Parts: sequence; C-alpha cells; structure tokens
Amino acid sequence: MKFSSSRRAISDARFAAVLVAFTFVIIVLGTAFSGVASSQLDQIHGLQTQLASISKSGTVQTASAAPAAAVTPTTRHIILYAEETKVTIANNVTYDAWTFNGTVPAPNIIINQGDTVVFTLFNKVATMAHSIDFHAAEIDWSTAYATVAPGQSKSFNFTANYPGVFMYHCGTPPVLQHISNGMYGAIIVNPSIPWPAAPGGEYVLVQSEFYVNDKPGTDGSFAGNYTKMLAATPDYIVFNGRAAQYQKSPLTVQPNQLVRLYILNVGPSHWSAFHVIGALMDKVYIDGNPSNLQSGLQTLNIAPSGGAVVEMYFRDPGGLNPFVTHAFADEAKGAVGVFSVTGGSHPSVTTVSTTGTKLGTPVQILKNSGVDTTSPGYSPATIHLKMGVNNTVTWTNYDTAPHTVTSTDKTFDSGNINPGESFTYTFTGAGTYQYYCVYHTWMRGTVVVSG
Repeated sequence: MKFSSSRRAISDARFAAVLVAFTFVIIVLGTAFSGVASSQLDQIHGLQTQLASISKSGTVQTASAAPAAAVTPTTRHIILYAEETKVTIANNVTYDAWTFNGTVPAPNIIINQGDTVVFTLFNKVATMAHSIDFHAAEIDWSTAYATVAPGQSKSFNFTANYPGVFMYHCGTPPVLQHISNGMYGAIIVNPSIPWPAAPGGEYVLVQSEFYVNDKPGTDGSFAGNYTKMLAATPDYIVFNGRAAQYQKSPLTVQPNQLVRLYILNVGPSHWSAFHVIGALMDKVYIDGNPSNLQSGLQTLNIAPSGGAVVEMYFRDPGGLNPFVTHAFADEAKGAVGVFSVTGGSHPSVTTVSTTGTKLGTPVQILKNSGVDTTSPGYSPATIHLKMGVNNTVTWTNYDTAPHTVTSTDKTFDSGNINPGESFTYTFTGAGTYQYYCVYHTWMRGTVVVSG
C-alpha cells in the first residue's frame, strides 16, 4: 500500500509529537531524581539518541544474510563388518587389531540431521562376539546393541535427531578391551542447516590409545595388553590410527581461508587437550552441535567419547603449524601432527613415496569423494594391466581433501596425496591388488595384473 505525501507528513508529525513527549518525561524524571548516577544518565542520553535515529529513518536497520536452505532428510543404508586384521600403528609396529571393516579407526560415517539410518552389523570373527553402540542414536540399547554371535548379523534403524561429532564402538564387555583393540569410529551428523563452506580444508581427526604387549608374537605383530588397558598406561596415543603420521605427511590447509576440523577423542581413558601451535580456534562447537558455541580457544579439552567441530584460520602463508594434545606425556607417545599452510616461501611438503619412474595408467581420485560416501573414489575403480606392457599406475588427486592409495596386503602405500598431487607405482608381479583410502574407507579400488 502507498501513502500520500500528506498522510506521511501527518504520520511523521505524530511520531515527532510522541518523541517530544517521551523526551520531556525523561527530562522531568532526570530533574526530579537529581541523585541519579552518571551511568544511568548516559543510558538516558543513549535512549534519546536512539529515538532521534528512529525519527530520521523510520525503522532500525539490521543486516542479516539469508539462511541456507535446510537439507532434506533421507535414508542411509550402512553396513559394518566386525573382523580381525593387522594394522600399522607406528613405524615398524604392527598390531593385531579388532576392527570394523578392516581399519582403525573404522570408516567415518557422514550423514545429516534428520536422516534415518538403516544399519546392519555382520560379525565375521570366528571366535568372538561383537556389537555396536552409536552415540548418535536414541534407541533401546538392550535390543539394538545386543551382542552378535560369530557368523551372525543384526539390523536396526534409528533417526539422527541431533547434529554432532559422535563416537560409535563395540559395546560387548569388556568394552575397554574392544575399544582399545580398535573397534571404534566417528559418525558425523551435519546440521540440517549446512555448515558454511570451508575452502581452507576439512579434516576428521580421531584421537585414540594403543596398549601393546612388551614382545611381539611369532608373526612379528603385537597383541593388546589388557593389564595396561586397566591401568590406563598406553604405549601409543595417536591421530587416525598411527603415531606421528602427520609429521611426515602434513595436512595441507589454505592461508586465511576457513578450515574446519571434526575432532573425536575415543580414549578409551585419556582426555585430549587439543592445541594448534601458532593458531587459535576461532569457533568451537562442543560435541559438534551448532548450539554449543565457544570462541577464541587456545586448547580444547575433550573427554573420552567426546567430540567437537573446530573452525579456524591460518594466517601465515607457507607456515607449518603443529597440532598436539597439550598433555605432553601423551604427545610424546605419538599424538602430534602438522598443518602445512600453502603459499609463501617456505619449502612445500609433497608426496615422495613412489616406485615408478614414468607416468603410468591414469586413475583419478574423484572430486568430492572425501565427503560422498556413495562415491567409489577412484576412477576407474578397477583396471587391468599386463606385466612388461603397462604395469605402472599413476593416481592423481582431483579432490579438495588429501587421500591415500593403500593396498590391503601392505604391498604399497602412497602416504598423503594432497590435492593436485600424484602417486605412481610400478607392479612387479602378477596378481589382484585391492586398495583403499585410509581416511575415507568407502573409497575402494582394484588393480588386476596379468603375467
């Protein structure tokens, strides 16, 4: 509706009259109470100034960005397999792990708030019962988290009502032993209103502990030591399953761009005092929930099974910023890594592990494969080679997150392949080689080499 200039003038006149009357009341009150404190008089003058501003503009202007569109909930089908395998937890240290899907930590599960999870656990272990416990679920634990006998399976559904960085783990007693031996992972429930883009980089960091026997078995690998677990005296405290791995292969971030970290401390017994040297945490969302905001943290304390989303910026292009648990007795056991900030004049850190001397059959690491759990990750996912003809492969990372090319039989391991980098490997024997990304274990590929 449009107002005529005369009606608008009348409206302005009425408003001015109200303003004058209101100001008069304030002046009278100020005169009557001559003992009013100066701070109160300042408040009165501030109110008069605000009223004068309103009379000029007609309204109080506020600037607010349009909110992002909410994500539509969907159904997620998730399958985990309880199985035993050997994993490398430190240089020259192989561990007899109990796992979900053959890795420690188990695969990161990334869903959205409101999603319905249709879950199945298959127990492939021949001699031991296992179970699952999702901290993101609100459910009858006595039935959903019941023990699954060897060779059996169990299914149930739940809705992810709250956003956050949650733990999932085996809940079969003694739970301490099952978690310590490797049966844990992160389930990240993104909020229904998505987080802002993080062009500086996004990483999931899972801190955990390993308790090993003093001597290896006959096969050279170490088993878990339950006495040490009960005493909470770990031999290694690590990020993402391996001690100090991000010192040799730093995580790449962009300068002056938003970086987002999804941090989970699975323990099972030690707190994490997460700290980035030479940087501050701009925003921290405790347990990964947008409602739980803290700002400007130097150190983030995370209890066993607790999580957080951290948003921060790295100001020095070309810098190297270590990250640690500031409980330095734990840092000395392997809970340390480095963020490498691109740009500047500092030496860059690149992938150096390569056995091939020529460019090989190309395989792409697909864009968004680090967040899309339905992506095969590698394209083509299966390739066929012939010895002496085309038995060299080059993987190139087209994603914005680092990835690895790690064979399940430990024949080859690229280490970090940062965005834009490549890894080349020459196969020296016929066979079928299966591989995966240690950060995003839904990413799987196969190389078939014929003689």
